[in-house]
Amino acid sequence: MLRPRVLLPALLILYSSPSQVQAAEPPLALFDRALTFHENGRLDEALAAYRVAAPALEKIDPESAGTARNNACAILNDRGDFRGALVECTAAVRLRRLGKDPILLARALNNRGRSLQSLGRTEEAETSFRDALGLNRQGGDAEGEEINLANLGVAATESGRYGRALEAYREAAAVAARHAAEPWAADQIRIARINEGVVLEKLGAYEEALALYRDLLGVQGTGSTGGDLDPRLRASIAANAGVLYRNLGDPRRAIAAFTEAAKLYAQAGDRAGASNVALNLGLARHLNLNDRPGAEVDFRTALKLAQASGDQSEEIQDLFYLGRLLIEEGRLGEAEDAFSRCLKSAVASGSAEGRWSAREGLGRIAAARGDLAKARNQLDQALAEIEATRDEIGAKRLQASYFGDHRSVYETAVAIEARSALAGDGQAAGRALLLVERAKARELVDALGVSSANPESLARSKALNLAALARSGSPAEPVLEYFVAEGNLYLWRLGTADAAGSKIQLFDLGPSAPTLLAVRRVHRELAAGRSPAASDLAALSATLLGQLGELAGISRLRIAPDGELRYLPFELLPLPGTNEPLIGKVAVSYLPSAAVALALAARPASHPSRAFLGFGAPLPPAPASPPAPGVPKTTATSSSPLALLTARFSLHALPGAAREIAEVEPLMTGRPGDPDSSFLGERATEAAFRAQSNRGARVLHFATHTVLDERAGRGAAILLTPSGEDDGLLDPAEIAARPVHADLAVLSACSTALGGDFQRRGAGALSSLSGAFIAAGVSGVVASLWDVGDQATAVFMGQFYAQLARGLPPAEALAATKRRLLATPGWDRPGVWSAFILIGEAPPVVTGGSVRFLRTLGPAGPIAGWCLAALAIAGIAGAAFRSIRRPAPDDAKT
Repeated sequence: MLRPRVLLPALLILYSSPSQVQAAEPPLALFDRALTFHENGRLDEALAAYRVAAPALEKIDPESAGTARNNACAILNDRGDFRGALVECTAAVRLRRLGKDPILLARALNNRGRSLQSLGRTEEAETSFRDALGLNRQGGDAEGEEINLANLGVAATESGRYGRALEAYREAAAVAARHAAEPWAADQIRIARINEGVVLEKLGAYEEALALYRDLLGVQGTGSTGGDLDPRLRASIAANAGVLYRNLGDPRRAIAAFTEAAKLYAQAGDRAGASNVALNLGLARHLNLNDRPGAEVDFRTALKLAQASGDQSEEIQDLFYLGRLLIEEGRLGEAEDAFSRCLKSAVASGSAEGRWSAREGLGRIAAARGDLAKARNQLDQALAEIEATRDEIGAKRLQASYFGDHRSVYETAVAIEARSALAGDGQAAGRALLLVERAKARELVDALGVSSANPESLARSKALNLAALARSGSPAEPVLEYFVAEGNLYLWRLGTADAAGSKIQLFDLGPSAPTLLAVRRVHRELAAGRSPAASDLAALSATLLGQLGELAGISRLRIAPDGELRYLPFELLPLPGTNEPLIGKVAVSYLPSAAVALALAARPASHPSRAFLGFGAPLPPAPASPPAPGVPKTTATSSSPLALLTARFSLHALPGAAREIAEVEPLMTGRPGDPDSSFLGERATEAAFRAQSNRGARVLHFATHTVLDERAGRGAAILLTPSGEDDGLLDPAEIAARPVHADLAVLSACSTALGGDFQRRGAGALSSLSGAFIAAGVSGVVASLWDVGDQATAVFMGQFYAQLARGLPPAEALAATKRRLLATPGWDRPGVWSAFILIGEAPPVVTGGSVRFLRTLGPAGPIAGWCLAALAIAGIAGAAFRSIRRPAPDDAKT
């Protein structure tokens, strides 16, 4: 993914005059020289002088010492040395607290917040920004106040709290509007609105963001801001518009916007900006239009501009993408030269991303030439770079660009090991499986952030060896692990020994494209309420289940699908050579990976005392408030994220949700309407979820809408009632951030954002909301893969909960429910009975259960209606050029 380009406004710099510095003492003279170096752009000398002068000044002039520390912090922040910057900023804050000037203290706090934010310590950063905000308000520094608000918006944007981000940006624009006569105000309003556009992009509200950008550029003829915009700002807006056009499926308009941005950067003399836009042009031609010759011209243009500007990061990206294109062209010698140059530049600049990307490319070239040992060596080094970087991300948010696809390195390595295994290397199948576990566990961790159950930590620990993986399956409950790599589909069967006694069996299932195309067709038919073609089901069965053999002695299959296979209910597939669906023989459950099965097996049981906890029928978002005076009214300034999503997906009230909870709650608790168990309407808030989740319940039930924003790559969110600072969007990161003590989560929600875009790498059906609940402590999650009607939902849930109440484990209860529906005319349509799946390893939620009455199934109604959550995330392929403005760093030379 192409790294974002960050807009920096004019720095807020206050210069000291020589008369303000007491030159009698050498430390002060050194400090004076440091200021001169700084003003003249001699930053190395300035930094060295500040660091020497500051300790000596602390006893004789704490105020100057504080300024020296603050300026050193600002330089280090700009250079990306955020740990060093934090040391200096912390010292500056300490020294400036001794003084009486709140504005100077606010600047040090703002810089400290910037360091903390860059290190991934978002909560501490926000505290620092808020403290600075209070001081600037106290001291009447409106520009400083606007900067602090915008920094708070950036922090919220980068942590995915888009509602708070919009509020902060709008408040920043309002502050600037109240000071419209100030020279800085107009640009700050524009920048705040650009930032709103970035948030709208992340929400998938592309049309709204485009309207905002057009207004800024004066495209409609009514905007008053376009003509006097700084060329760099106009260029950035045009580039952002290009990304929006690409995401809307209009690459030709995207290319026109990128071309306009390139002209503006050229007029402004910004060769680094022009290089970045040329790279975007190349990506649009390469990825969207398959115009390789045109893309190559753009990549080489970008490379020349980057070299001319001295921007080594841009140069590394340009060489990487050029090398990838040359590999596709079969020009291996030229590609090797590009990647070798990329590696040399990356080593010189210290770019870990550049090093692993270059080594991946060199590994691909070696593999194409048949030198598997050399390819493995290059890829091992690339993976070591990636994982070392990820270790750092746990404590630090890297500012380096992320380009390419991290998973692609694992795919290449897996494909090489599979080739080695098929060539007779007895150890290669196991090595490939370990790579698969690292790649798929990483996907879960990336989606959820740090959590109490970290499959990646397990996957990279000594505990996860081949013996442990083999034990994740058993003869009665084997694990089938699928992985798509380099155009091929691979399967590992774990837990059942082959003729040689190995419990890890690798199968090459052939080219992945035909299978994935069939999955798309099957899912499309099921989502539309139609029966899939028998030929597609038979073909998928032959490919995906052909290695099963006899099912005698098998009670359950645990399937770890990959990519688009997550959209497929395997239990619908007929057994090879028969018309009987798999569910007729065995229960089926799903896993993100075999490593996650090991993590779940090792997790202590929570044993919550409460039987049931339900959230449902949330209230719609409140009407939007008008924009601040002086800020133009657009969709961007009049809608919350929840309101935008509600309007975009035409989400409506859910009267059946309360009835559903009222029907299933007594099956678990023995009593209906318990306020301690059911949180409906205005009580169905994020705050209530946070308060109740730690206490937990054996079953956690959601009857609400869920949005799955494929178009924006935003991911999934459960819609609840907005309240206080909560925007009503409960997303995976918020779920995984706190313990949720439950044996089973049932997500009965609407998937109106689920579309037809099956991007393999973004299709994280089993590592989104379901993965978040598993990471937070839930043992298993029941969800659906497409929309199911109101009547069908109620019937299915009634049957399922009745089976749970008998004491059956969720996998068996789900299988029993499906078999009952399958055997009942009218309810045997695959779009009804096969929609629901179980992810995880949930134990029985009722112990010592008795046989409960299963109500008679009535006539099946229409499938259309309010619906259930399909937990899939389909991201936007290709690069995104997004300009999140990082406000002025306050490197005040005072």
